Amino acid sequence: MTDSILGNIIREINANPLLDGITLSGGDPFYNPAGLTCLLQRLRASCTLPIWCYTGYTLEQLETDPMLSAPLALIDVLVDGPFVRELFDPTLLWRGSSNQCIIRLHEN
Repeated sequence: MTDSILGNIIREINANPLLDGITLSGGDPFYNPAGLTCLLQRLRASCTLPIWCYTGYTLEQLETDPMLSAPLALIDVLVDGPFVRELFDPTLLWRGSSNQCIIRLHEN
């Protein structure tokens, strides 16, 4: 992603009064930890919205790898763990299966 495109995205985020947060998901964001860290740094510098991130990794897996743990300092809420069809529960909020955890990393 170019600086110009990212700048446009950030401007759109900041111009939209209906937004109450930023969610990163789909194609696990932690597959590119350096890019994720860069994106999060730009978002933190330009936006005040809380940032949620979904990952198939567990928090424990992320914390044991220095490259994977770097983005954690910039995320407010982590939803960790892979979706497991056998553990699907439609009554759960913000997650699809009961093995996934909602972890508040930082207050925003």
